[in-house]
Amino acid sequence: MSKNTTMKLSKRTLKRLHKLAGEIAAEKGKRVTLEDALIELLEEKEAKKISIETSITKDDREAFKALLDLKFTGGCPEDYKEYNYEDVGTG
Repeated sequence: MSKNTTMKLSKRTLKRLHKLAGEIAAEKGKRVTLEDALIELLEEKEAKKISIETSITKDDREAFKALLDLKFTGGCPEDYKEYNYEDVGTG
């Protein structure tokens, strides 16, 4: 199997990819191939996905902590005692 492959791209997409490669080259100060530009896009997408997942987890954790701090009226310490089932009749 070959290490390289061919991709069909529209002229518009190829132009955008060249533009991106140029921007990356300007940032890095060295030549960048189209493959480098694609790899950068893929890595950026993966990093964004991880960031979103982390953010959601953090938000969920904060919401749970807020629920734990809520005070509810009507409940007293004796409401939380275990019930004695020995006095329940069998029928």
